[in-house]
Amino acid sequence: MCDPNTNDPKLIEFLFQIDKDLASKTREKGCPHCGGVLHSACYPRKPKGLPISPESKVNIRFSFCCSTDGCRRRVTPPSVRFLGRKHYLGAVVILLSAMFKGQSQKGIQKVERLLGVSSKTLSRWHIWWQEIFPASRFWQYSKSFLMPPLNSAYICQDLVDRFSAQDDRLNLSRLLRFLSPLSCPSPEVEIQAL
Repeated sequence: MCDPNTNDPKLIEFLFQIDKDLASKTREKGCPHCGGVLHSACYPRKPKGLPISPESKVNIRFSFCCSTDGCRRRVTPPSVRFLGRKHYLGAVVILLSAMFKGQSQKGIQKVERLLGVSSKTLSRWHIWWQEIFPASRFWQYSKSFLMPPLNSAYICQDLVDRFSAQDDRLNLSRLLRFLSPLSCPSPEVEIQAL
């Protein structure tokens, strides 16, 4: 689908704009707990995996806080840039995880040098795709929309293949959009995103 060593600032900006749109839609819906108005409560993230300056606006994680006294809950919208609490950009996690299976030690060392992703991190991601992701509420709901079913031993690779076509950037963004409910720390927001 894509070269994980991409330094394409247009891709990063494209994903930022998608997140901005997802945040806007979340804010319009209001607080999922009480229906109150949501105020901006964005915070910085330090994503790893691509060369982004720490001052860049794309490091902002959109988030909101309910204005209603007694509620004041944080509402964090879905994101195509961040995959849950992982420190690496979602695109890096997905693409490297899809490539990880069957990589030689030399290939893994090259990834470590280029992107700073250790073999231990790649192993953790592999376990996440094999054990945690298949058990998630998101996957239990979403897997029925993908026909034929994905091979459970290669979920990440099959997802990347399923969303592949001519335009790498567009298809990567579609896959990230599909997985974006995983980036919601709140079950209520995750359900809204589905």
